[in-house]
Amino acid sequence: FFLILIVIHLFKLIFFCIRKTILNFLYPNFLFVHSKPPSFDRNQKPHYERSDSLLAGSLRTVIIPENTMDVFLQLAQSNTLKNIETCGILAGHLAQNRLFITHIIIPKQQGTPDSCNTMNEEEIFDVQDQQNLITLGWIHTHPSQTAFLSSVDLHTHCSYQMMMPEAIAIVCAPKYQTTGFFILTPDYGLDYIAQCRQTGFHPHPNEPRLYMESQHIQLDAQRKIKVVDLRR
Repeated sequence: FFLILIVIHLFKLIFFCIRKTILNFLYPNFLFVHSKPPSFDRNQKPHYERSDSLLAGSLRTVIIPENTMDVFLQLAQSNTLKNIETCGILAGHLAQNRLFITHIIIPKQQGTPDSCNTMNEEEIFDVQDQQNLITLGWIHTHPSQTAFLSSVDLHTHCSYQMMMPEAIAIVCAPKYQTTGFFILTPDYGLDYIAQCRQTGFHPHPNEPRLYMESQHIQLDAQRKIKVVDLRR
């Protein structure tokens, strides 16, 4: 019996190692957040256009508990006070053709004022397997900046949105008391970033837009977010 358990555990470790290697090869920026751009013009923040609703029209609605951002900011407060970024995974399930975010998974991580690098990603997969959760996006703070997606953030989010078209990126900017809900533009930005092979900070064209504010989300005041904090 114990031999069987050991064999199962070994196969599980091999699976996670292979999965992580493949993700790192296909998406070198996966689960790595680095928010400080070479130069940032706040006028470049995405703005709503009538066509945005058409672009998002084919996406399933993502239901977000209204307290998600407040709960995450509380979890990140100690880092925020030290001007260090915090990141987390948004997970949930599909029901009646809608996607429900139910959990924030906070992985072990190392942060700086403008970056957040996760560690022990296999623990995230364990939680999702145990609770039958699917990845629906990610969330991170900009302790001293506004809510936007830097060039590296765009590459990070690309991996999420390629696996789940409805995946969202939530950016909390406590200094400016703003929150952004973003996706890569399905008609241009997603393909552009997927084909870009540059890493680190690098310039992207401002037009056509590479990302936009999510139009397929819905905040739900009746639902409460659950937290799995793997840092403890």
